[in-house]
Amino acid sequence: MARPKPTTAPLLLDEMTTPQVEHLLDRRAPLFFPVGTLEAHGRHLPVGTDTLCASGVARELAKRFGGAVAPALPYGLTNLLAQTAPGSFFPDDLYREFVKATLRGFRAHGFDRLVVINGHGGNTEALKHTARLVIRESPVAVCVVNWWLLAEPVARRVYGARGGHAAVEETAAVMTLRPDLVDEGRYSPPTDDFTPEDSIWCYPTPGEVLIYDGDPRGRPTFDRKKAATFMAATLDEIEKRLDRWLRGLGRLRGGLRPAADDLPRGPGARLGFVK
Repeated sequence: MARPKPTTAPLLLDEMTTPQVEHLLDRRAPLFFPVGTLEAHGRHLPVGTDTLCASGVARELAKRFGGAVAPALPYGLTNLLAQTAPGSFFPDDLYREFVKATLRGFRAHGFDRLVVINGHGGNTEALKHTARLVIRESPVAVCVVNWWLLAEPVARRVYGARGGHAAVEETAAVMTLRPDLVDEGRYSPPTDDFTPEDSIWCYPTPGEVLIYDGDPRGRPTFDRKKAATFMAATLDEIEKRLDRWLRGLGRLRGGLRPAADDLPRGPGARLGFVK
């Protein structure tokens, strides 16, 4: 199955007219759904960093794959920093139900290739669980992308080490997407950095910049040129994997049983009103 062609058409679903949405459905374009949370990201990055990064990655991928970007979900499952304002801590079951209902709604209207771009580690298990439920219910293909995990090998190449939360990867992403929101002067490693350990769990952590391996090369850096190189390479890595997935959907009707072409067409039919 060929992937949709890159597009310069409108990308944001909530800014489209209904004829533009119908055109997306006719092309069977992938729909990207960014999810994040509200959470402290040191003193140098905005509290909406996870959603900002997920949305930026989704927009770039939508361009490359001829898709569209649904409105982001900016509330998630914050754990370590839930006590630090304005941390979002949905009940797990409520979060899962909301995401499930959202994905079901997209599918009911005819979107059969759904790509969830996740920007927050606390969401990962809930998203995996929910995606599995949705694909069992209806002929829809769902891919969940935890973008920062695919960025870690790139960070090692570009910066020499992976970072962590509010560290080199997310700082580079915000430097590329919204440099006006980065406050370099606020960052102080002795005050802000912390390396989590399995031997001791702290809620909240004594620092919001979490350097997972304790390697100082994973700390935030503020070189825009290097940040742009990092993000371009990260997006290329994600694109390669999504391309493989989308092309593979035609094999044995993988992910789309029954084939979407066999389903009733038209708005009423998609919602199940037409027999």
